[in-house]
Parts: sequence; structure tokens; C-alpha cells
Amino acid sequence: MNRSITFVGVAVLLAGFALVASPIVLYGREVFDLFQEAGIFLAPIGLLVVLIGAVQVNPMTTTVAGTFGNPDLAPRRPGPERPVEPARTARGFSPKAPVECRQCRTFIPYDLAYCPRCARPRECRACGRTLGVVEDRTDCPGCHRVEAYCSCPRLVRSGPAVPARAGRRV
Repeated sequence: MNRSITFVGVAVLLAGFALVASPIVLYGREVFDLFQEAGIFLAPIGLLVVLIGAVQVNPMTTTVAGTFGNPDLAPRRPGPERPVEPARTARGFSPKAPVECRQCRTFIPYDLAYCPRCARPRECRACGRTLGVVEDRTDCPGCHRVEAYCSCPRLVRSGPAVPARAGRRV
């Protein structure tokens, strides 16, 4: 807030009010004359100058942490920087997309835990565990969440693609 501009605006505003009230003080009655017209004209101008002074930067005083562009203060506080966390990877599937059964190749809706044709349980697409049913809701047995919000670590399963580790015989 620039006080010098604000005080000029207050003076103009008070002068406008004084000119509006002058016929009552001088004559004892309400008379619409040239001074009252000037007061009606000066009052809004004084209010505008007060508002302009309230938003202007005062170069004589320090502002709060350089909010209004004060070059004397640093805009940021020195301190330890937080490490940037890597972004989460997107899921490789849509949460409401159907799943294909591994045994009979039937499409299973996202809200079923068992294949409708062969009645085998299906696996969670996020972690690989077999899904369970709790209160008519399919959920992951590891974290007890719906498959779309599963936060379990991915299971690594050995299969025919992963060769068995051969040990050295002595």
C-alpha cells in the first residue's frame, strides 16, 4: 500500500464530502448549487484514488517476502530441496475391460472372480494372485482392494520360459 497516494485520495474524498455538505453548513438548508455538484463529482474520484493507492507498491517499505516485487528480499526461503518422486507408471489394462480365461479362452467380465465356463478363479491383472470374492465384490487377496486399485507387488512366477537354475555338483 502506497500511503502517499492513499492519503491524497482520502483528502480528495473528504473534500468531496465537505463540498456536498457545505450548503447545509453555510446556509442552513439544502440548496443544490455549484459547490455541491463539484462535491458529487469529487467523491468517486477520491474513492478511486484511495483504491489505486491501496494496490500500489510502496518503495519505501519492505513487503512481505517480496510479494509485490520487492528486490531486497529473496522470493524463496533457502532450505533443503525435496527429492522429486518418479511418476507412477500407468496400468497396462483398463479397469473395466474383460479378461480372457487362460484355460478355456472365454471372456470374463471385470466384476467376476471365476470363469463362467470352466469355473476356475482368474488372476489379478495387477499382481498375479488369484482373485477372491468378499460381499459380492471381487478383490485381491493380498491387499483386499478391487483389482483396479490393487497395490500389491507383482508376483514373479517361474514357468517354462524361465530355465531352472542348475547347481554344480561336487
